[in-house]
Amino acid sequence: MNVRFVCRKTKASKDGLIPIEMSICIKCKRKFIVTGRKVKPKAFCAKTQKVKGDSETNEFLAALKSRVYSIETELLRNGEDITVDSVLSVFKDGDSKKSITILALFELHYDKIRKKVSKKLLAPTTLSKYLVTKDYLIKYLKSEKKVNDILIKNITPNFIEGFFLFLLKSMANNTAVHKMKQLKAVLNMAVEEGYIDVSPFKLELKNEKVEVEPLTVEEITRIKNKQIDIDRLAKIRDLFVFECYTGLAFTDLKTLEDKNFVTDENGKKWIVKKRHKTNIVSTIPLMPVALEILEKYNYRLPMISNVKYNAYLKEIGDVCGINKSLHSHLARHSYATMLLNAGLNMALVAKCLGHANTKITESVYAKVLPATICEKMKEVEKKLSDEGAF
Repeated sequence: MNVRFVCRKTKASKDGLIPIEMSICIKCKRKFIVTGRKVKPKAFCAKTQKVKGDSETNEFLAALKSRVYSIETELLRNGEDITVDSVLSVFKDGDSKKSITILALFELHYDKIRKKVSKKLLAPTTLSKYLVTKDYLIKYLKSEKKVNDILIKNITPNFIEGFFLFLLKSMANNTAVHKMKQLKAVLNMAVEEGYIDVSPFKLELKNEKVEVEPLTVEEITRIKNKQIDIDRLAKIRDLFVFECYTGLAFTDLKTLEDKNFVTDENGKKWIVKKRHKTNIVSTIPLMPVALEILEKYNYRLPMISNVKYNAYLKEIGDVCGINKSLHSHLARHSYATMLLNAGLNMALVAKCLGHANTKITESVYAKVLPATICEKMKEVEKKLSDEGAF
């Protein structure tokens, strides 16, 4: 930050006096503040930054300059973003908390999340998700608002609604809702810490119900047996089939280590691994198909980025004639459905998936196929018939 006093001749009044202005420059952005003092053109020395023969005015200017630098120190101590606007806001309002920007607030919230993650109260992925939301907010500020940041006190319900509409241009409703909830959490923290009195977040958020149709065993088998001559696609196909037979999420697949492979006293091989998302242990029996893939790659599965993985899966879907949209998480849905339709109870499926309870398994992943319902109904009808119900 650079603070200087200037006397611009173009600002001279009719009586020939020139106002002394304080120039504040931060990150190549400059603003002027009128000090309320005026001098004759030759009385102010730009080099010494003093008014000749006027000690009272010089003391006043020194006090102003000292105050500006103390504001900078206060903002720095509070971990707030130091900009011309934030400094001027404190200078005028006398409250550094009112000058914090939304991006600086995100940083403070990020630090709180990081501490919770270090204590294993939250999953590490929570951190990266907040960073992604912050990146979208930066894009919104620059492209829609034409600014690099905005003071928290200047955020309005219209600003928030505009950000939601901006997100909807590049993502599905439920993904946008999730990011808006993160912004809401940051604004709630602003209220708790006294940066603002009331949160401007008034937007009503609603998740859309999305039905994910899992792959059938026949479709998984078709993908597994398809002859694919392109090496990169063949490897991705193997990864996807491995996911379908283990239920591992992509992050957990990527972080598999030798210690996660366990053999019990009966010679049965398992994957025992804490989920990256929840830190809950998944206990997964390795079926023959999954074992075959592991042995093919000597227990070192080929990995790429999640973005490329999902992009290649779309190609594989086309090659294999699968009309459903293939993506990494579909394998997890398909695994849960396959186990349930094979007769495994909900509690055991939840254990394989690494869920804390069966509610998540039942509400999100468990899709009982029509064929299974028919088979179960036949069993019910037979039992009722034997009992003379009809």
